[in-house]
Amino acid sequence: MLVGKRMTRNPKTVSPDDPLSLAAGILREYRFHHLPVVEGGKLVGILSDADLRNASFAATPAEGGPAGDRPVREAMRTEVWSLTPDDSVEDALLILTREKFGALPVLSGDRLVGIITRADLLNAFVDLLDVNEVCFCVDITFPRNMARFEELIDVFAGMGVEVRSVLIAPQGEIGALNAHLRVATIDGPAVRRALREKGFLIAEQVSRL
Repeated sequence: MLVGKRMTRNPKTVSPDDPLSLAAGILREYRFHHLPVVEGGKLVGILSDADLRNASFAATPAEGGPAGDRPVREAMRTEVWSLTPDDSVEDALLILTREKFGALPVLSGDRLVGIITRADLLNAFVDLLDVNEVCFCVDITFPRNMARFEELIDVFAGMGVEVRSVLIAPQGEIGALNAHLRVATIDGPAVRRALREKGFLIAEQVSRL
């Protein structure tokens, strides 16, 4: 899944010389938490609602009056991480998590084309896992070579049960893989029974080892 498919396109922006009151109004009106700062068509910084709050706390009469009258350049962050539309959402998630960012600008060359936020990534994984639909979830443990995976899918096909999504991840330290499946049924006992009859190792069995 690519950033370009999940980002907010043509985001609202401010310039470094705009007053903070203008930026605050945009954040409040559109319920944003971050604004890219653009000058001469190029990204030069990013301003968050936290930056605005910090500027308000730091403002004193000696610094020139209320924080709202000060320019954006005095509160924005100039060291900005960015992505391209062709980067993966996994890359975006990793950067946001490791660096504790709330959003990342998206650039095509020098041009700002979008912004991707934590909320965008959450929505992406909601769609990926299809969690809006009522399903039954089951975890199956496989060897690294994923032997019998096709047979597993055939089990559900034989039951007339649609597999809505599959998420595969390492299974702890036991050198195996865990397949988390969401299937379009609410008859969990029937699913477990069919899988046990075929000799599949489901999560309940793993927890007792």
